[in-house]
Amino acid sequence: MITLGIEEEVQVVDEQGRLVTHDLGSGQAEYATPEGLLDKEIHRCVIELKTRVCRGVDELVDALRAVRAVARRKAAAQQQRILIAGLHPTARWQQQPMHEGPEYPHYHRLIAEYQDVARAAFSFGMHLHLGFPDGAPRMAIMNRLRHVLPEVLALSASSPFLEGRDTGLHSWRHSLLDRYPRMGTPDVWTSERHYQAHVDRLRRVGCIHPEQGLWQDLRLHHRYGTLEVRIMDAHPHLERIGLIATLLKWEAQTLEQELREGRQGLVWERACIDENKWRARRYGLAAQWIEWDRDEVCGTAAHFERWWRRLARCATSHAERAHWERRLADALDEGSYADALRAHAARDADWTTTLQWMVEQAEEELPALAHAEGWA
Repeated sequence: MITLGIEEEVQVVDEQGRLVTHDLGSGQAEYATPEGLLDKEIHRCVIELKTRVCRGVDELVDALRAVRAVARRKAAAQQQRILIAGLHPTARWQQQPMHEGPEYPHYHRLIAEYQDVARAAFSFGMHLHLGFPDGAPRMAIMNRLRHVLPEVLALSASSPFLEGRDTGLHSWRHSLLDRYPRMGTPDVWTSERHYQAHVDRLRRVGCIHPEQGLWQDLRLHHRYGTLEVRIMDAHPHLERIGLIATLLKWEAQTLEQELREGRQGLVWERACIDENKWRARRYGLAAQWIEWDRDEVCGTAAHFERWWRRLARCATSHAERAHWERRLADALDEGSYADALRAHAARDADWTTTLQWMVEQAEEELPALAHAEGWA
């Protein structure tokens, strides 16, 4: 049984869709939920959502919906809204208040060390945790799970604009994050012991804090013991998040089965995966993918069909298989959220209707607010 959990960074905006400072501590006890937690992030316009540990994708999506609904209610209590995307399309990082100073020791250390790299890493991601039973070959799974990081980035891509300018990419978010050291695609590690020895070495020489792990696109989490997939942009649509979670869960299950059967498979070098990551960032779901097992270039439809055939046997029923097959086909037809955002922005002279549309996208799958809670 592979368990699941999500962390998601949600933007807090005013009625016009402009970022505003949110007071997370205000009324925090009133907005508790058994489905997860709300937390702060380094920038004050963010609410970080954390679901509880879930045993399946449907349960995970329901938990995320519930935690999003609580975040929406909490924002509404301060006459605010929520917006979900990898970047805010018009905001400037220089204008965003942060949690800084000695009263926030973790963020204080980050800003002291990374300076404008930390201040300008004004991005919003979604992290999926995959939990394994004791004895599972987590590092061998991680080494090959790296291969599909670009694909789930393309499915989540939602950050084509920076400060009102079209960057020409589907995901500009990684242009900000990859300025940090120890980021991006992880290396291949021969064992968990060697991976942990490297983390311990970084701690001993002062590269990272004793309670800190690595920040790469995929990591073995230093406290939870999960494989944490960190490459995805935040995405407003729960169906798309469910699809991404299903693909990653089934990929992990398939890898675990192959390892039990003695089929290790090729492990790609970081440089190879980075070529596909660039294509995902640049072109989203219109990318031409390099299949490094064959040294072939493949279009998206054929590439994802080949991946789907490999994973589909993980479905527990014909109905589950048919459901996610349809959702994958829909995603490839629809393209990325970045595509939809570009289409709206092209019809909008001053971002007014586009920002309002983004807010509506973030809130449309959530329960309506009572009149007394703020926004109707």
